[in-house]
Amino acid sequence: MMLALIGFSYTGRGLGGMFLGASNVGPGVATVLANAQPLFAAILSLFILKEVITVCLYLGLFIGFVGVVILALPGFDFGADRSIGALYVLGGAVGTAIGNVLLKLQAGEGDVYWPMGIQLILGAAFLFVTSLLAGEGFEVDWTWSFAGAVFVLAAPATALMVVLWYELLARAPLNKLNSFTFLTPVFGLLIGTLFFNETFRWWSSPGSRSLF
Repeated sequence: MMLALIGFSYTGRGLGGMFLGASNVGPGVATVLANAQPLFAAILSLFILKEVITVCLYLGLFIGFVGVVILALPGFDFGADRSIGALYVLGGAVGTAIGNVLLKLQAGEGDVYWPMGIQLILGAAFLFVTSLLAGEGFEVDWTWSFAGAVFVLAAPATALMVVLWYELLARAPLNKLNSFTFLTPVFGLLIGTLFFNETFRWWSSPGSRSLF
């Protein structure tokens, strides 16, 4: 039951929201919005994990939150597809936060690879059923670039990442580990600039391609 809940929240809702949202917002903005996850997880951990959040950690999360808000403002174009995409990504962040708390509860109780493999399969099953309900088809254009992207996303970026994260959760508090995820926007901004022609200025209108 615990693995099913983790698969639903962490893999199904988290990855599903991220990919659905990324189709409507820029990759850099999507990455930034997804990093609201540590804030949600910190609130949940207070009540469920009973983790103590120090003043330094509070300050770090607050600074991270301010950074998320500043970076995300140009991407919020309410009434357009960008706002819908942003909501998908934020929903995915909530799912990931819930999944992280459940992962912390489960971590350190035995094997690493089997539990993570099972929850990934259960999360994939949830996404498969959801795609059927949404009326999506099964046509896939299998090109070399697409196959390469699928492999990178499936193996190092998802499976290996989840295993390493699960192992770390067995050794350290969730909030202390989660604070490092605020480094993700740095890489997201660089990737968006290098590969998706997103510009990097101090400010821009909501409809432009700039992150600032």
